[in-house]
Amino acid sequence: MSQLARPLSRQEAKLVTRQRLLQAAMSILLEKGREALTTGAVTRIVGVAQPTFYVHFPDMETLLEELATDIVDKLRKSLREARQPLRGAPDVVAASRESFRISIRACIEHEDLLRVFLSEQYRPASTLGVCAQTLFSEIRDELVADVAELPFTAGLKPDQLTLIAEGIVSLILQFGLALAEKRQTDEEAVVNLLAHATMALVMSMPRG
Repeated sequence: MSQLARPLSRQEAKLVTRQRLLQAAMSILLEKGREALTTGAVTRIVGVAQPTFYVHFPDMETLLEELATDIVDKLRKSLREARQPLRGAPDVVAASRESFRISIRACIEHEDLLRVFLSEQYRPASTLGVCAQTLFSEIRDELVADVAELPFTAGLKPDQLTLIAEGIVSLILQFGLALAEKRQTDEEAVVNLLAHATMALVMSMPRG
C-alpha cells in the first residue's frame, strides 16, 4: 500500500506558488507578448487572488528580472558547453562543426527560452531586453576568442573577429529556432551551412 503524500509545508507551498507565477508569466510572454503581461493575467492563469502576486513579487519588473536571470543562465550554460569541442582540438574544422551541432541542439532544447530571447533583444528599455542583449554580447565576445584560435583567421583584426562572431551567433540562434519550429528539418544541412558561412565570413575580410 503506497504512502499518502505528506501535505506541503507553508514554505514549500509558497515556493510552488512562486514558481507557478513565473511559469504563467513565461506562457503569456510566449503566447501574447510583453504587452499582455499584467499581474491580473498572471494570477488568473495560476488561479490565485491578485494580492497573492505581491506576496511573492513587489511588482512585475521584479518578476521579469527573476525570469530573465533564469532564461539567461540556462541559455548561457547550454551555449557555453558548445565551446568545449574547440578547446585544444587537433582538427579545429571538425571541432567547429561539432560546436555548431551542439549549439543548434541547445537552441532546440530551449526553444521557448530562445523565442523570448529573440523577441526581446531589440527592446533595450525592457528588463528582458537588457538581459538578452547582455547574453548576446557575452556569447559573441567568447566566440571571438574561439574564432581567433582558428588557423585561417590569422591576420584578422579584433573588430573583424567581432563582426564574424556576431554573424555566427545570429545564424546559430535563427537556424536553431528554425529547426525547433520545424521550418528546417535537416540538422546536418544547417551545420554545413554554418561551417561554410563561417569560412565565407573569414575569407571576405581584408588582411593587413
